[in-house]
Amino acid sequence: RLPGCDTHSVGFHSDEGRSFHNEGYTGSKYAEKWGEINDVIGCGYCPSIGQVFFTMNGKNLGIAYTGLFHPWYPTIGSNGVCSLKVNFGQEEFKYKEANDMTITNMIPYKADNNDEIISTA
Repeated sequence: RLPGCDTHSVGFHSDEGRSFHNEGYTGSKYAEKWGEINDVIGCGYCPSIGQVFFTMNGKNLGIAYTGLFHPWYPTIGSNGVCSLKVNFGQEEFKYKEANDMTITNMIPYKADNNDEIISTA
């Protein structure tokens, strides 16, 4: 199942531009559909107020959800073949406001013996 369809997950799906949070396959209209080559999608979380928002091509699309106070882990889902580039802050973000923020209390990645590197840049 795609992010947002399962409990304690959020998602912004490309096919209809719907956002999802514990909603099965219903979702809520959030923005226009997306998925063109070079589209850049971001997800922001403000832990002090439990707010989730998404960005597209550097533009904040507005608040998707509030009051979500639990740990979040980045997840990407696909129903088909796709090519992705993921930025966790190693490069400047397209959404400029995110470049001015300091990330604190970040949980370091810990390698697992079952990890598989698919490709590297």
